Amino acid sequence: MAGSSLQQQIASMRQSLFDEGLLNEQFIELEKLEDASDPNFVKNVINVFLTDSLKNVTGIEESLLHLKADEPLDITELGKFLHRLKSGCLGIGAKKVPIEVEKMLQCYEAGDMEGMKTILPTMKQEYNILENKLEAYFELLPHIEPGQSSDPPSKGSTSSGE
Repeated sequence: MAGSSLQQQIASMRQSLFDEGLLNEQFIELEKLEDASDPNFVKNVINVFLTDSLKNVTGIEESLLHLKADEPLDITELGKFLHRLKSGCLGIGAKKVPIEVEKMLQCYEAGDMEGMKTILPTMKQEYNILENKLEAYFELLPHIEPGQSSDPPSKGSTSSGE
């Protein structure tokens, strides 16, 4: 029975990722790519995402800190960090982080560095929430037996046939 309880906990944790608006249907599409030949596919993709996105978040933060230190800002590099972070988030189905990154990109394109610095704490907070929840979810997964995957989230009014 412990396995069933753990399976329910995992399913509940997974559902909360959707209910809290952290993930969207793209994550489900990613999960569909996992099969017996690569049972850790999604976990591996998420690990790569977390590693790469942390580098991008750090790069964005460091680029904006250069403004305070009166050092020259490499505006091209800052743009690359923003685009890479947004792309990575969209690729795994993250919802909230790319919204904040898009706000930063709008400021970037308008040359509003102060606006970017204002959005940075919210973007970092959303990223940290996503990172912590994904890490907690994937820490539980190895504890279920093969073949006991969690159910997909209830989609509510979302339909794929539009």
